[in-house]
Amino acid sequence: MNTAINEICFGNIIINYEIFRTDRKTVGIVVKPDGSVSVKAPVDLGLEKIKETVFKKRKWIINKLQTVQEIKKPIPLKQELVSGEKIRLKNRLYRLKIQLTQNKRIKITFAFKILHIYINVELNPQKREEEIKRALIEWYKEKANNIINQRIQKYLKYLDYQPKDIKVRDQKIRWGSCTEDGKVIYNWRIVMAPVSAIDYVIVHELCHLKEPHHSSQFWENVESLFPNYKKWKEWLRVNGLFLDLRL
Repeated sequence: MNTAINEICFGNIIINYEIFRTDRKTVGIVVKPDGSVSVKAPVDLGLEKIKETVFKKRKWIINKLQTVQEIKKPIPLKQELVSGEKIRLKNRLYRLKIQLTQNKRIKITFAFKILHIYINVELNPQKREEEIKRALIEWYKEKANNIINQRIQKYLKYLDYQPKDIKVRDQKIRWGSCTEDGKVIYNWRIVMAPVSAIDYVIVHELCHLKEPHHSSQFWENVESLFPNYKKWKEWLRVNGLFLDLRL
């Protein structure tokens, strides 16, 4: 497969793109998460024809590039749950303040964008870290219950069906799921994301209650409830790995 770098100009905007020669019969354009543009084209298609196709799709490419620029990785891969570290809730940063006490039971309070965690002074560093993480997950689950149950009401009023139950659980892979008997389940980690990403996941699972497969009808249903779903689906694809407590 041969490649080449080319460019087109649209006003003061320059679009660089890499051509990949393949055995496909049509031209395909992909805007990657890193902002690069690749064009897959038939081996025997002339450069001018390829350039003409890219030029025709210039507005679509620019819109995709703008979306990529808006999508930022929210938090570093490595975290230490110590005073001064920051965690996310609805994509907003909140600072941790770890306070050592004589109390045996860990306690979390929240005020003025600071999450205060009170933990027993006698615990060794490893045990202290484990207890802080466990308490934070429980705190996130409680917040997720409140946020999801509140946000879901916005969409339920447009549906002619309702979930039998709404649950928040620790799901390692999925952002959400639904059962055959009509229950919807959401991953607590999703509340680290922006509200629009949370709404996308809420709508996604609600639509699965009616259409279990990712059919064209399913995506039409999603779009009817949440027209901007493609942006936030992509946001989660790029950023989802970083929505966690990573030690």
